[in-house]
Amino acid sequence: MGIERRIMIGQHFVCGFEGTGMDDSFIEAVRRYKIGNVILFSRNIASKEQLYKLCFDIQELVQHECGHPALITIDQEGGMVTRLSGDCTNVPSAMAIAATGEEKSAFDAGLLTATELRALGVNVDFAPCLDVNSNSHNPVIGVRSYGDRSEVVSSYGLSMIDGLQSGGVMAVAKHFPGHGDTHLDSHVALPVVEGTKEELAMHLAPFRSAVAGGVMGIMTSHILFPQLEKNNVPATMSRSIITDFLRSELGFKGLIFSDCMEMDAIAKHYGTVKGAVAALKAGVDLVCISHHVCLGCEAVEAVEAALDAGVLSEADLKQSTHNILMAKSMLAEEQRPPLSVVDCPEHRAMNQKLHRQSLTLVQDVPFALGDNPCFVGPKCFRATNVSSDEEALVFAPYMAALLGGSSIVTDENPGNEEIERVGKQTSSSTSVVCATYNGHLHPGQIQLVNSLVENKPVLCIALRNPYDLALLDARIRSIAAYAYTKPVLAALAKYVQEPFPLEGRLTVSLGGSYA
Repeated sequence: MGIERRIMIGQHFVCGFEGTGMDDSFIEAVRRYKIGNVILFSRNIASKEQLYKLCFDIQELVQHECGHPALITIDQEGGMVTRLSGDCTNVPSAMAIAATGEEKSAFDAGLLTATELRALGVNVDFAPCLDVNSNSHNPVIGVRSYGDRSEVVSSYGLSMIDGLQSGGVMAVAKHFPGHGDTHLDSHVALPVVEGTKEELAMHLAPFRSAVAGGVMGIMTSHILFPQLEKNNVPATMSRSIITDFLRSELGFKGLIFSDCMEMDAIAKHYGTVKGAVAALKAGVDLVCISHHVCLGCEAVEAVEAALDAGVLSEADLKQSTHNILMAKSMLAEEQRPPLSVVDCPEHRAMNQKLHRQSLTLVQDVPFALGDNPCFVGPKCFRATNVSSDEEALVFAPYMAALLGGSSIVTDENPGNEEIERVGKQTSSSTSVVCATYNGHLHPGQIQLVNSLVENKPVLCIALRNPYDLALLDARIRSIAAYAYTKPVLAALAKYVQEPFPLEGRLTVSLGGSYA
């Protein structure tokens, strides 16, 4: 009975590990504590062949030790939040997909992503974000959202869900009941969102649509909603939000995942282990402990103690386990494509098309590159803990290598001395092509770009949130590109070299003349 009970408890945990192979501590956690599910990050993935073998090894171990297959999960949203290696197809971000103006783009991106994930051995995608990005200073969502209107987020999000699930992968919509109106990142703080259900209706609408549309999974947010939960606990730990609202009122029948319980919003304020028990008591099915599997082992023991003490309902946990195993059986029946589909020519062509269609001309003024351009911009610094920033990819030298001219790599928030120095260094250039990366939150970037327009044509490209572009001098040609990734830079290089009509359109308001 002890082993059977531990196997049951282990089904409710999703844990991670360092490196491209399972380490001894993780293997021991599966053997002894029956951890039944895994989350993968960029740290675990070197190539598609390596990932294929890793997923095979995970399934073999978990099946042998737990008697059931593993949910192998990943944050493969597209754009800046991707985990797959460069020899796989990484689609554009949610906001870029919506910028194409075609809902089918979201379905195509979802189906392409699911086909490759399924071939690699991954069966759950923590995507899409159904957060309505109503706060332009939101530090963690931004381009991960389809836009700042609930109808846009609902329609594109549901299309992405349909694409993922048509490809045999469980879609997990996040971050319920909405992370779009926060000015804090729950990775490093505990955000608070005021508002009743009626006042939060815009943020809840995409989740209502997803539930009605058959999404298989929903992920909770680590945010305080004092009007929805009177006790000082975030949504992840709130029975009134998880069970009474999401389950009973919205009628969601699928699996509920927590966001990572090691994020500071939980770890610092409540404790990862205590928070895990509280989340299960609230009605969460699967608790994510993404980095330190030892905490997962402690949490398994804490759940056992909570069951013994009657703090957790054994009947409720058994029903939740049954739902998890039913979902695993359904996923196991899905046909697995051959590994050859991963980054196949058809997928590459579709991805190039999506990136090209997403490029959005925001300020249309004359610009000519000339024979001696200078490319200026920051490195891809870590804008939020959830990003998979490509540190080796640097805009300025990358573009100069493709298009000729010179390059200057700037600080993420240039000061007056650097701005003056860049002005002198670009004095003999025929034009300047600048990149910003969350410049609306790093004003030195905007100050630098605006300082260059007095003497020569300037093109500015926002490589993350498009809000930067509302702060630019009206004489600067500007483009929203939505991500600092190789496919984005490749599409931009083609445009700069031989300009073509840009089809993308903004799905967020930039305010002022851009509203």
